Amino acid sequence: MTSEDGKTTNKNMKRIVLITLAMASLMAYAQYQLPNPGFEQWDGGSTSEPTHWNSFATSDGSFSGLASSPHHYRRNGGRPGTSGSQYLTIYTMSVFGIKANGNMTTGRIHAGSMSASSSDNYNYTQRSNAAHCQPFTGTPDSMYVWVSFYAASGNSEAQISAILHGDNDFRAPNQESSPSLYCAKAVARFARTTTSAGTMQWQQMKVPFVYDGNAEAAYMLVNLTTNAIPGQGDGNDSLSVDDIEFVYSSWLNGIGVNGVPVEDFSKGTMDYAVHVGDTAMLTAAEVTCTTEVADATIDMERHRVDDTTALVTIAVTAEDGVSIHTYHVTLCASLTPAPVGIEACQERRFQVYPNPTTGVVVVETEGNVSLHTTDGRLVESRFAAGSTTFDLTPLPAGMYLLRHGPTIHRLIKK
Repeated sequence: MTSEDGKTTNKNMKRIVLITLAMASLMAYAQYQLPNPGFEQWDGGSTSEPTHWNSFATSDGSFSGLASSPHHYRRNGGRPGTSGSQYLTIYTMSVFGIKANGNMTTGRIHAGSMSASSSDNYNYTQRSNAAHCQPFTGTPDSMYVWVSFYAASGNSEAQISAILHGDNDFRAPNQESSPSLYCAKAVARFARTTTSAGTMQWQQMKVPFVYDGNAEAAYMLVNLTTNAIPGQGDGNDSLSVDDIEFVYSSWLNGIGVNGVPVEDFSKGTMDYAVHVGDTAMLTAAEVTCTTEVADATIDMERHRVDDTTALVTIAVTAEDGVSIHTYHVTLCASLTPAPVGIEACQERRFQVYPNPTTGVVVVETEGNVSLHTTDGRLVESRFAAGSTTFDLTPLPAGMYLLRHGPTIHRLIKK
């Protein structure tokens, strides 16, 4: 089989087979996270390309042949706490006396000039080639990425950029100032994390996406480079990258009861108690909330605990459907003064922690509590008398449901 672009024929065929075998799962996953974000899959040996990523080896342009030698390699290990076993390192090297920065992209490298600063050198999304584009319709709020960067100079800055753009063959950096072509950008520029070429010093970068473009999200172009300025830096400057994650917010910015903001609200505090005027307000009180981002969804439930107490559960689900935070507001209509009423409510409210969990979860409440799978299958049921535990360690990761009376609480097992 021949191709106009012989260098990428085998790689294209390999990726087409992979995509065909797992089309349904990739379509569901790819729009919210990158495929192979931890560089665990590779197309071959230690200097082959990571699957779904592209280097100088598959570049195009007039000088692609001169730049085709590897500027990267696969390494064993990873950032602290990783569940993976491999990561990527890219490095700067000299080609005919010209410093060529390490470069890796989800698109394609175009090497059109021997001058490093020429506008004919860029990374781009090539929509006509499945190996050199990443369809993406999610709208992430942040990019988290682990890096270890060595540079000979303390003034050097590596760069990782993620550009969510429209249905076009977007070029970076050429078109980064064209808001009609992109939707959002997350750009991390950072100085060296270690002064020793043989020492890894990992740091996690947390970079917000800035939605200042006008295009509708269609593709994600991610670029990794050893220097933010083309042709700068020194030979053997090296950037190691592991576990790129796009984060979607499921936090609240505030809760209100009858138009009055809940005092001392903090998005990381999940439980609140509010005194209301009388028992009628247990069902009539208007509970409102605002999400941190517009694309999160809210599922609010309310039920009476007893004659003087009601519990409002607010489940906030992120755009990706995976990240969920659950807030609890206990409404008290005790005839005693407000502080005592609130205190009594807090003693009776339903608490679950930690959530998400990696194993044992503690439930604090009174009454029957049952654990179910999302398809309704009963896993375990017990009577909670103040504090009891459920052990999810043997269960696979995913979402589970805790049922307490008429209320269902979402529980995430990592």
